[in-house]
Amino acid sequence: MFDSMDRAFGNHNEVFGLTVPAASEDVSRILDKNPKGKIHSVFTNSFNLAFGEELIHVGAVENGLAPFGMGLDQATAKHLTKLMSVNQAVYWDKRSMSIILPGGIFLLLSQVKWTDHRMRQLDGERSYLKDNFEFVASRLLKADWQTGLAETEEEKKRIVDYLLDSSSSDEGNLVLEKLESLQKLVSHPGDLDAKQVFDYWIGRGLGLTPSGDDCITGICAALSALEGTDQTFRQQLKSYLAEHGRKRTTHIALEYLLYATENKFHSHLLELCYVMDKPRGTEFLHALEEMKKMGHTSGTDTLVGVLMGIKAAVLLKKRKEG
Repeated sequence: MFDSMDRAFGNHNEVFGLTVPAASEDVSRILDKNPKGKIHSVFTNSFNLAFGEELIHVGAVENGLAPFGMGLDQATAKHLTKLMSVNQAVYWDKRSMSIILPGGIFLLLSQVKWTDHRMRQLDGERSYLKDNFEFVASRLLKADWQTGLAETEEEKKRIVDYLLDSSSSDEGNLVLEKLESLQKLVSHPGDLDAKQVFDYWIGRGLGLTPSGDDCITGICAALSALEGTDQTFRQQLKSYLAEHGRKRTTHIALEYLLYATENKFHSHLLELCYVMDKPRGTEFLHALEEMKKMGHTSGTDTLVGVLMGIKAAVLLKKRKEG
């Protein structure tokens, strides 16, 4: 495979088409809105295209799809990254249904399977939700689950203890105090200054998607999945991102957050949420493992957010019923 790819990619006088098997529905909207783009960023196994201010992530379909993503097979995606350079021009040719990349390479979308990344509301048993909540929280304690929200294993344990029981939070621990503020912003809409809370969390941590952003994405996913959840948190987040987002975090993290305010998420996060209220079996364990593979800490940080969102939604429901 690589020999033929090398020959085709190496000859810039020829065109070489690659059929894209899967892509988010929003990719079509982005391309139609702004057909001229450029290569935004290149990584080991994937790259991002920028069309206007919006991104399209091109990576391995085996790694799941971003809500603004398209997937190729793993070997092809990795090989393509070696041929891409930041700021090179790309463009969308609607007539041939293809994205024209540098070097005569084009990505064919004529046979693509368009994927819907909007979170559906959960329809399973709430008893399973509670049981799986506790199972995921305990799983996060394992050493191979790395989180950027904690600096030590002891701090990670405190975060998990807090998720399982708010009364376990001890005063004087900054991370727990900030988690408490974040949870209150969800469960007690209007009681806190949203900007002050988001100023702490948005852009907090290292990486392309900082830990604070991943955590908030997880919260949004849980709120989207739980029926009848108050919309205030996501509305506040959307307003904050519109005014401050580009100054506070990375372009890639901002894209995930903006899609989260529209109830759209990465395919692995959707799959995890859809099994949270179902009996725990191989599908559940697989979804959990796929989350764990997302970045160095992104999967774990997002899961912390999912648990926080579920917990806050339960508190909010109790408050309304009380």
